Amino acid sequence: MLEAAGRCSPEDVGGAPGYAEYLAAISDPGHPEHEHMRLWGPERFDPNVVDRKALEAAVNALSDTWIPRRRATRTK
Repeated sequence: MLEAAGRCSPEDVGGAPGYAEYLAAISDPGHPEHEHMRLWGPERFDPNVVDRKALEAAVNALSDTWIPRRRATRTK
């Protein structure tokens, strides 16, 4: 079972500090960057809503590419 707490940051937001600034800006209409960030980011971005289907699809796609390889046995 896949569990998550919160939503991933938008692409190119600037890492953890950029995401914190983005969240502060979109949640405060008085923030100097509010309008810019609201228009820049995804429409109706809610950091508390998790897109479970998208996460499952991403994990399944990774699991298809991560096929375990057999280790070569060493000879002494």
